[in-house]
Amino acid sequence: MRRAGGRGRPGRVEELAAAVAGGDGAAACDLLLPDAADALAADEGEPCADVVAAPDGPLAALAAAGDDLVVEDVHVAGRQAQVVTATDTLFLAVSGDGWMVTAAGCTPREDRPYDCEVEA
Repeated sequence: MRRAGGRGRPGRVEELAAAVAGGDGAAACDLLLPDAADALAADEGEPCADVVAAPDGPLAALAAAGDDLVVEDVHVAGRQAQVVTATDTLFLAVSGDGWMVTAAGCTPREDRPYDCEVEA
């Protein structure tokens, strides 16, 4: 996995990309904030692990990047971070001892908050 600029905590994003690319939905869901994993499961009516591992699931672009994931930019503000990849924008927050993904599959909208496929 390659990084292009930025600093902060893209490691969780790289772990998430590897998990979904490898079809390990359980590992991917473990990297999500529990509220985000629960919301995703509730929205889709299926367990989080099944949803994120689906080839056409909400993290398909991240899965497609796999080992070729390029982190283009990282913005850290205290206990929150935004990680921009070539195919996705993700948001993270410090929870307990480490960073957790709070939103993924996010696309910007003009003059409005991001639209995210996975969010708490």
